[in-house]
Amino acid sequence: MTKARRATIVALSLLAFALLAWAVHAPVLRWLASNLSIEDALAEADAIVVVAGGTPFRERAAADLYRQGWAPRVLISRPTNPDTVEALVALGVRPLDLQAESQQALLRFGVPAGALVMLTEPVRITEDELAVVKREAQARGWRRLIVVSTPEHTRRVKTIWYRGGSGDVEAIVRGTPYGTPEGPWWRSRRQAEAVLHEYLGLTAIYLGISTWMH
Repeated sequence: MTKARRATIVALSLLAFALLAWAVHAPVLRWLASNLSIEDALAEADAIVVVAGGTPFRERAAADLYRQGWAPRVLISRPTNPDTVEALVALGVRPLDLQAESQQALLRFGVPAGALVMLTEPVRITEDELAVVKREAQARGWRRLIVVSTPEHTRRVKTIWYRGGSGDVEAIVRGTPYGTPEGPWWRSRRQAEAVLHEYLGLTAIYLGISTWMH
């Protein structure tokens, strides 16, 4: 076999391997993101919960569900404000903190003020937030909540909710359809970081070291 023929065979083999790797990697990468997304069937609930973060996209989805009549109220957590937000609010440069921004977004999306439930206990991470939400639901005698987050965050939300027991409060977990960049997630730095963050968060939960994960 001549050197030229061997080179051609090697080149074709490498090309075939590259094409096979590409054909396999795209579906695998798509699965990695879709595996994080949970979309429970809707049912009438006592309240809709906007998981802190992702304003205004989670609020928009929650407002849609409220207007469709799935629940009579929307619950807003009180996330701890980053130091930068606190400083800007103190300077008067930024008029609203994170909770107030969520509240205003919901009002703009058509949820009346009387339907908003503002939690007062500050929370730092998702585990803290959902624990506070669960206690509020139990205190009010609620039995079912619709919990809205970003799609890649929904599996971790549901895992956290049921990992220590639901407290007889059902969580219907839904991802917002708003605010997701177009195209494959691995080509968007923000989306790639979000997917990686969620897998790290799930790993931390199962290892029992999740208190540092937002």
